[in-house]
Amino acid sequence: MKNIIKTLFVSLLFSSLTFSQSSYGSDLSATVAFPTGVNAEYFNTGYGAIGGFYYEMDSNWRIGLTLGFIYSGINGEEVNNYFQTLDQQQGSVDLSGNVSTIPILLSFKYMLPGSSPRFYAIIEAGLYLYSTNANGTITYSGNAGSAPIDQSEFSSEPGFDLGLGALFPVSKEISIDVNARYHFVRNSGTIKIRYYDDNGYLYPVNESVGSSHFINIGVGANWNFDL
Repeated sequence: MKNIIKTLFVSLLFSSLTFSQSSYGSDLSATVAFPTGVNAEYFNTGYGAIGGFYYEMDSNWRIGLTLGFIYSGINGEEVNNYFQTLDQQQGSVDLSGNVSTIPILLSFKYMLPGSSPRFYAIIEAGLYLYSTNANGTITYSGNAGSAPIDQSEFSSEPGFDLGLGALFPVSKEISIDVNARYHFVRNSGTIKIRYYDDNGYLYPVNESVGSSHFINIGVGANWNFDL
């Protein structure tokens, strides 16, 4: 799959650069992100923004850079249920926290011919940066007391997304942009926690909950200017 995507990107880039640049612009959308697939239950719905800059070729391809910021809370109840399944876990976990996701993606959009609305397809790939904060307490069974959890992690993982969108012109340069993307992200452990046993000894390894794929739906504006 990775080799296919790399080959597709190189082919699209080569074919697009053979045409002269006809316009440039930027876009910015407020977005809602819904976790999907494996581990989705450990994360709440996220909110944020996605935007970028691009050149549009005469071939109807837009090549650019997409950046975003999505903030989502941790579902403490489901994370607690997960930690209850661990052999070494004794007691219960009361956890709260959040995950901030920053996608940095090379973007290819194909603009279908037409004037209003103008539909387009998206394929993007790059890095997803994660900043995770988790805090709370472990309450041990048998009235053995409790211990704090205070964990911050920063990580990055490769990923890509596929999507569709539509532009609804309101003037020559400005359009309302409605879009949706499905993000495929490889991640082995976004929520990482180190904790103590009921004798006060720190476990030597992190227990972690990996991130899920997610769908984001955005509404915003697109600015396009002739060169």
